[in-house]
Amino acid sequence: MNPQWFERVKNNILPLSLEKSDVKKALKEWLYQGNMYDVEIAEEICELCDHPNIRYQFEIINILNGNTLLIGSECINRFSIGVQDSNGNLLSADAAKRKVSKDRFKLITDAKVRSVINSLVSLSMIDTEFKIDSFIKYFKENGAFSPNQLFTLIWRLEKFNIQHNKTHFKLSIKKKTNQDQLLKMQNSRLNKIWICLTEAQKDFYYRHKSNL
Repeated sequence: MNPQWFERVKNNILPLSLEKSDVKKALKEWLYQGNMYDVEIAEEICELCDHPNIRYQFEIINILNGNTLLIGSECINRFSIGVQDSNGNLLSADAAKRKVSKDRFKLITDAKVRSVINSLVSLSMIDTEFKIDSFIKYFKENGAFSPNQLFTLIWRLEKFNIQHNKTHFKLSIKKKTNQDQLLKMQNSRLNKIWICLTEAQKDFYYRHKSNL
């Protein structure tokens, strides 16, 4: 363990553990059981290593005394914190890394979904012609928007200066109608939503547009 990290972890973990001298033994008392939080603004500090600017917090618990710490996901792997699955089984190192990665991905994905819906709600409060329900219903069912929906949303969000993150707005072209919308879209409109496309969707557009 890096000496700098060691001192930070030592100062934070030993007072809350039954083991009071051996850091490696103390760490064995702790487990990640799946509790995780998105505090939305990256301004928290990892309570294990003191790393700043943490947004996604993962709770570890001392199974001997019930103490808890909120830490960054990387520290779970870096310091070999034990990880349990939903059934309470202790996972292997590789399986633990996969679970932590999956849990972090879920937090990020859920945050993006909230970001999109919050932007739509904000828009509906200003733009009286905007009917939010159908857009949110489609988004919840598909996890993305059709090309025409996406252009309409981005255009209206920009028109009314509503805070939004374009990269959180996803495009769906699984349906043939959506594929046709994308391929027939005017360049000026396409440019508005281009950043929302995945690399695979951009490749689809280039390959099929040339055949029109």
